[in-house]
Amino acid sequence: MDFNQVYQVVFVKCEESSLSFFCNIPGFTIAEKIEIQGKECPILQSGNGDLIMLVEKETIEADTIVLKTDDCVRDYYLFNQKNIPGLTKPRYVAHGMELCFLDPSGNRFILTEERDYSEA
Repeated sequence: MDFNQVYQVVFVKCEESSLSFFCNIPGFTIAEKIEIQGKECPILQSGNGDLIMLVEKETIEADTIVLKTDDCVRDYYLFNQKNIPGLTKPRYVAHGMELCFLDPSGNRFILTEERDYSEA
C-alpha cells in the first residue's frame, strides 16, 4: 500500500454487513486489511482510487463521506441495478454532478463527478 495515499475512516455498526455491502457495489474492492488496536480493519478502494477504512463501532453517528467518480450517470445506472438504498438520481451542482446513497449504518455517501463549467 502507498502510505502517501489518504483514506477516509468510515465508522460502521457491523463490519461484516458493511463489507458485504461495499463489495456488492460496482468498483469497490478490498485493498488490504490492517490491524488497529488488535482489530483487523478492511481498507476498500473504489474504482476511482478513493480509499475508505471500515471501523466497527458499537454506537455511531451517521456521517457524510464524499468520494470521486468519473461518471455519475454510469454509476447511477449500476447502483440502481443493485438496488442500493437511498440512491438519488444524479443532479447538477456548481462543481459538477453528484449522486448520493446510504450504507447499512446510515452513513451518507456523495459521489462527485467534477466538471468545469467555465467558458474557455
